Amino acid sequence: MINKNETYHNVSAKSDIESFINLTNGLHDGYIIGVQYEHNGHTCGNPHFIDDTLSDLTIRIMVTSIENAIVEIKFTSIKEWQICCDDYEITDTSVFFENGDDIIWTDDSSFNYYNRKSYSYVIARKMEWRFI
Repeated sequence: MINKNETYHNVSAKSDIESFINLTNGLHDGYIIGVQYEHNGHTCGNPHFIDDTLSDLTIRIMVTSIENAIVEIKFTSIKEWQICCDDYEITDTSVFFENGDDIIWTDDSSFNYYNRKSYSYVIARKMEWRFI
């Protein structure tokens, strides 16, 4: 049973990744239905001040393989991201840690950093998720 509108689950260890993959069925048969990006830059005199640690990206994915559940994934401190196409079916997902501090999410299980422009992906400092 899916617990909707629950609090966010923080992803900070390998066991958290395994739990995310298991509970969301690897986002199998998922469709991106919403993307929201906030840079949270502001002015501090001249020039503008941008603090990447304040950037947020939220992706909502409807997963038809688990009762049309909607999974909301929130990333903070975005380093790089791309949603390459939002009208195709996600058949698998991958989440892993890189360089100790970064977490990478991609819509493909065989992500290759050097071919990353072929995928939807996010590289960030923090990831959390919930069912909504």
